[in-house]
Amino acid sequence: MPKMTDRDANFRRRKFLGTSIVGSFSWFFDVHAGQRTLQKRNGFLKEYGFWDYTTPGAGGMEAFKENDYLSLLDDMAGANMNSLMIYVKWLTTGYRSKLPFQDQISENPVIASDNALLRKVIDEARKRKIKIWLGGAVTYFDVTKFQGKPHRIFERLGNYKLPIKVGLYDTDNPGLTEMIVEIYEELLDLFPDVGGLEVELEGAGFEAPHRITSYSKWAKETGRPHFKKLGHPLNPRSFDVPAWRDYTTYSRLKVLKAVEDAVRAKGFKGDLSMICETGRTLYTVGQAVNLKEFHKQFPTWIATTYEYEKWDHRYGMMDVCIDHPKQEGLTVFYLPRGVMTWEMPLPISLEESWQMDLEDIQRFKPQGVWWFGSGTKNEGAHVSLARLKQAGYKDGVAARQALLKKTFPLSNR
Repeated sequence: MPKMTDRDANFRRRKFLGTSIVGSFSWFFDVHAGQRTLQKRNGFLKEYGFWDYTTPGAGGMEAFKENDYLSLLDDMAGANMNSLMIYVKWLTTGYRSKLPFQDQISENPVIASDNALLRKVIDEARKRKIKIWLGGAVTYFDVTKFQGKPHRIFERLGNYKLPIKVGLYDTDNPGLTEMIVEIYEELLDLFPDVGGLEVELEGAGFEAPHRITSYSKWAKETGRPHFKKLGHPLNPRSFDVPAWRDYTTYSRLKVLKAVEDAVRAKGFKGDLSMICETGRTLYTVGQAVNLKEFHKQFPTWIATTYEYEKWDHRYGMMDVCIDHPKQEGLTVFYLPRGVMTWEMPLPISLEESWQMDLEDIQRFKPQGVWWFGSGTKNEGAHVSLARLKQAGYKDGVAARQALLKKTFPLSNR
């Protein structure tokens, strides 16, 4: 694990230091701690909740039955949460789909119920005034069902063996955009009452031979450097080559345009968001998307950003996750580590990680927060019940409730 660094104490752009505290206040009695505390009302949060997966191999909600979902929704309502992101497409698929390129593992509870379970969750969330989002990582597909050439094939993620072989495809793969559009059209057909849709195009920045021709045409039209003059390897999450980052942004925004046109044509009036991937190396942090261009072309879309390693480049990551996107005019929904065991054991405890994120959320004020991971009943790449128990939690519910207790101030929205 990376060595603990100093927390960028001299970060010059932080204007919160020395400012007066404004806003309304309310008294809360924390029955868990037995203390009466003065909490600042977090009026900056438009949406607050969890982000989790129904997809095989991810962990999280994938093994949840109806009572597990109801318990989650009740905990959320008790914490004054109003937003739940449900990822139904990841490296695998977690809903019943009729699209021939989607994997369908019959043991998955949502698939086994022919989507009735997910419809029940959406209905129960509405009763509790919790907005449901559906999201998908739509650059990953079963290699036996999508015949394009993958950039990489995954059989394991971390220490977890995936149930299928998964290929990663970039946004210049022929036929990919059309498949992505079909996914979001199908989601609206199946679940018309959702309030938001998330588009994740992870891997859109990778270099691949078939992208050279398209890049060269774009570079000639925009006056950018020839492909041979770029530094390699090209991947804007870890190696900053502005021309390549701008080209891959151009490529991914064409996908967003196709999705937006399709869902609006079906009458969808809810919110739309794209994950803007961040990355870090030993000495740098980076943003894979040209945020200025994203906001220029899609001014109503939300930028979702994430940070799971609070011990490393803490304030540099807050710059690329929250401060920079807000300066570009984007609405920012931040995705910190919740009940997630990825990379555990960590150099800090989950409670310490939650405390740091609580502090940073209060300082930099994203418009939305989803905690990544709400608990689990099984083993998966993102969340492992065994690892949660090793960390001292009885089960996924206990871990979730510990998170809600630790981050109690955010419940006063």
